[in-house]
Amino acid sequence: MFGYYLKLALISLRKTPFLSFLMVVTIAVGIGAAMTTYTVSYLLAKDPIPSKSDKLFNVRLNSYGPDKPFNISQGKEVPPFILSYQDAINLQNAKRGVRQTPLASFKMMSRATEQPITDAKMTLIRSAYRDMFGMFEVPFKFGGAWDETADKDGLQVAVISDELNNKLFNGENSIGKSLLIGDLQYRVVGVTDDWYPVPKFFDNRTRAFNKPRDIIIPFQAQINNQHWTSSDVSYQCWKEPADDSFSAILASECVWVSYWVELSSAAARNQYMDFLVNYSMEQREYGRFLREPLHQLFNVKEQLIERKIIKDDGNVAVWLAFAFLIVCLLNCMAMMVAKFHARSGEVGLRRAVGASKQHIIAQFTVETFIIGLVGGVLGLILAQIGLSITAQLYSHLYAEMLEMTLSIVVMTIVLAVISAVTFGLLPTLRAAKVQPSSQLKCL
Repeated sequence: MFGYYLKLALISLRKTPFLSFLMVVTIAVGIGAAMTTYTVSYLLAKDPIPSKSDKLFNVRLNSYGPDKPFNISQGKEVPPFILSYQDAINLQNAKRGVRQTPLASFKMMSRATEQPITDAKMTLIRSAYRDMFGMFEVPFKFGGAWDETADKDGLQVAVISDELNNKLFNGENSIGKSLLIGDLQYRVVGVTDDWYPVPKFFDNRTRAFNKPRDIIIPFQAQINNQHWTSSDVSYQCWKEPADDSFSAILASECVWVSYWVELSSAAARNQYMDFLVNYSMEQREYGRFLREPLHQLFNVKEQLIERKIIKDDGNVAVWLAFAFLIVCLLNCMAMMVAKFHARSGEVGLRRAVGASKQHIIAQFTVETFIIGLVGGVLGLILAQIGLSITAQLYSHLYAEMLEMTLSIVVMTIVLAVISAVTFGLLPTLRAAKVQPSSQLKCL
């Protein structure tokens, strides 16, 4: 029976090609706009590391001077989201978490040792301890993280991205090969696989939707080699360093190192907070930490919200987009009413030869199903175009990030079909109420 209704639906659509096309386009435009907005909002606000988002914490210490708070938010003092070098090292040496690592950054010209200096490119580089790779679940294509000796001694080793590996080493297994960072040679020990945490919860707010950095080196290697780019770090001081030297920055109270710790449970979080309070009391004896001990631990979701990386206006945009979809569907419903009313004679004839109301409802439901299905496919294409335009308009979003997942593709098609059938229900029921006698008189 479905095949018969499908045949009738296709005949009906061919009889009114312009009106049918208009209904399909109306649904497609509404679906395309709604799903473009929803996809962007979903991808930008999703949990970047769901298996550990409640176990990874950004550590904050209220290390600012007695006369100057770091910041005032909603009438309350908040501690810095970054630490001084000496605090980061002290926490790292204490090893109170399952894993822990400071994170710093700089940028420098880099190239493969075989390349001429003219091929060197400015590269964004991150420094960390080897724990970072396990904490953030970084996948590897070749090799792996460096060993503890590299952490301790600051050996010149590096983990590079698959993208950089393709540029420098033609995608081959580059473990053991070397690249130059500035004038210093670093040996490649690992190549990461596709790793795009979205949003990048451990980075600055302005870089949360950028690709991860192409090179990661040991934190101590950055310190040993004095790699420093003031324009590439969040660098704030309540008391200026003694001079402009790198050693003076390390000895100063300036904050510029992000610090993350992995804890196993809520109880471990409480214990770590107690440790931070005790640490600050110890430091106070040395003339530091003279403000109130407003130390904080923010897990991944709390960090994203507090740093305003996830914003509420994304939800507003989604609601507006779906409101536009409803307007489109209402317009489509009006066209269906006109289309089905024009077929009253056909309905009356079918009723006269034995078709029941249920048969008429089934026939027109199949027709609205086809309209919704074709509109959904076209809407999917429009949504993908919308995502491409979004990636071009917002340079901080990389195109690979704005791609529909399989679940969103399926949801788009299902939403289009359900919407068309639902909003086509009223025209269908009205068509099924046609009385055969009243129509046959007009034939």
